[in-house]
Amino acid sequence: MAGWIEQEINMLVTSDPNQGAINRSADGSTFTVQLDEALAIPKEARNVSATVMQSTVWWVVPNIIQGENDMFYITAPNTADVLTNYTFPITQGLYDLTALNTAVQRELQNQGAKINPDPVISFSPDNATQRVQMTFNYPNMSVDFSQPQTPRDILGFDPLVYQNNAVAPLTFLAPNVAGFNTVNYFLIHSDLTYRGIRFNNNYNQTIAQVLIDVPPGSQIVSAPFNPARVNCQELAGTKRTKLRFWLTDDQDRTVNTNGEYWTARIAIRFMMPLS
Repeated sequence: MAGWIEQEINMLVTSDPNQGAINRSADGSTFTVQLDEALAIPKEARNVSATVMQSTVWWVVPNIIQGENDMFYITAPNTADVLTNYTFPITQGLYDLTALNTAVQRELQNQGAKINPDPVISFSPDNATQRVQMTFNYPNMSVDFSQPQTPRDILGFDPLVYQNNAVAPLTFLAPNVAGFNTVNYFLIHSDLTYRGIRFNNNYNQTIAQVLIDVPPGSQIVSAPFNPARVNCQELAGTKRTKLRFWLTDDQDRTVNTNGEYWTARIAIRFMMPLS
């Protein structure tokens, strides 16, 4: 742009209260930054934009949630071969099928369920169909997925009581595809912009997309080769002392960060006349 020069303001924001974040939401998704020195963009500025150059998000958003889908209702033999009703919750967390299978077997063992020669129940993948197999290893067992707060949707089972009567071992193939991936990617939002990145036909102040490319329990470090440049012309002629940021999933639902902090490094660019 002839007669103009680009200027740039960089900032690193974090949801960590020890680093100055305020008004942090209970789930850790939302926070505000209070600026001692106002973010001031001259009114003459043109082409004002914000770009998230880098961000860090921990991939720990729970898919088993306390009070929502954490309960199991299983009838199985104990170590004395007596059929027993076991009701227990699974600790809230981010699970894949292997981790959930381990947690269920651990809880059953702790409550005295039979473990030799095999655990009473096991969950395994059917990779060809992306479904879950549930195996009963002893006769007259049942799992009640008709009860509230069970993880039947994640496992892909219908709200029914599954039982094997005298046949053992017996394997049930879930009628539905497993739903462990409750979050496909993250979106970072900010009130730096009125609109943000267009999301189909909507605007929700999105300034960045964060792809999940690490295993559960790991930190995502997102540094896209060609990050989105979001129009923020409304900042021209303003002085901002408070900036708000929030993190959502691909369905625009705020996420539970499970106590972990997230960050974003943002470049605000604008053109100023040389005069």
